[in-house]
Amino acid sequence: MNGLKDRIALITGATGLLGSAIARRLGSEGATVAIASRSLSKAERWVDDNKESGKYIPVQLDLSNEQSIADCLKCVLDRAGVPTLLVANASLREGVSLPFEKLIHSSFTNLFAVDIAGHILLARKIVDALDGRPASIVFLSSIYAQVGPDRRIYPQGMSPAPVQYSAVKAAAESATRWLAAQWGSRGVRVNALVPGGVAAPARQPEEFLARYSQKTMLGRMARADEVASAAAFLASDEASYVTGHCLVVDGGLTAW
Repeated sequence: MNGLKDRIALITGATGLLGSAIARRLGSEGATVAIASRSLSKAERWVDDNKESGKYIPVQLDLSNEQSIADCLKCVLDRAGVPTLLVANASLREGVSLPFEKLIHSSFTNLFAVDIAGHILLARKIVDALDGRPASIVFLSSIYAQVGPDRRIYPQGMSPAPVQYSAVKAAAESATRWLAAQWGSRGVRVNALVPGGVAAPARQPEEFLARYSQKTMLGRMARADEVASAAAFLASDEASYVTGHCLVVDGGLTAW
């Protein structure tokens, strides 16, 4: 894919299902990829396990902490250079399984502190360091920023994405458009990737997989590598005239 070879990319939440797939895709395209995780040892293990498939750098990043954001970027700058690709993939998982009736104020503020505040502050620091170079920023959203969950497809004991998750992903799409307008004149493109459900059979009941698949036009859930391909497109020069856009990758679920 044009424009990824020899680029420096920073991926947050890079050891998770989608983060790993995106990191491997960018690595296979010749980018140097900083693997960011709250746990440095986890990032280091990921890099060690994937060192044959690309050039990766483990870095520690706590998006709820401004000093950690600054330290992470400095580490990338010192070890590789200025990242011109950012995939804002990390999302706070603690507390997302709490029932609606038990949500408290911090259920929202903690999530927004990481997913929105942390990513925007990180992006701003990166843009400030670019010194006029073009860049691409990709936020990870979700179809649940655009539609409500169909509770009928979730078997007993399994809950849909919670309200604070839907809200924070909607905020990511709004921030995408705002930042695209802010930085367009500087050659910085900002887009959002809006994936539907991604198959993870080890942690998804067969009943749910079947019901969800029936809701899509393609009759199945996405593979992580399919979402990664869309992320690579938005990051690459193939999307050089695409900015302020939210690209839905959901097998047609929201297009019925």
